[in-house]
Amino acid sequence: MLRYKLLKYKPSDFNKKAQFGTVKSVVNPNTGQKVKQFVSQIGLKYAPRTRSMTQQYSITGTSLEDTILIVVRHNKAINKKLTVMLPDKTYYDIASISPDDSNNVITYDIVTLKLNTSIQ
Repeated sequence: MLRYKLLKYKPSDFNKKAQFGTVKSVVNPNTGQKVKQFVSQIGLKYAPRTRSMTQQYSITGTSLEDTILIVVRHNKAINKKLTVMLPDKTYYDIASISPDDSNNVITYDIVTLKLNTSIQ
């Protein structure tokens, strides 16, 4: 389990904005084929989080191998059914959420994201 006492962030660390939403199928007017389209529901500022080399080696060969981490202020609206679009227009599925359920005034959630290449 993560120790949240060690998570110290400044407001300036949250300098990027992620869009959390769902994916719906729409018909491409040019081809007539169905394509997946992202529909944003929540926009949240986030701080990227890097793993240490030891952490990176320990997840090699697991389902978490090709994932990234972001940190957001605790938000109950975030769930594993949502898709995330980062500022570079890449889409990710939420692999896991490590919520901070402590009684601290300011709490953070660490969200593990896995690349989704099926959305256009």
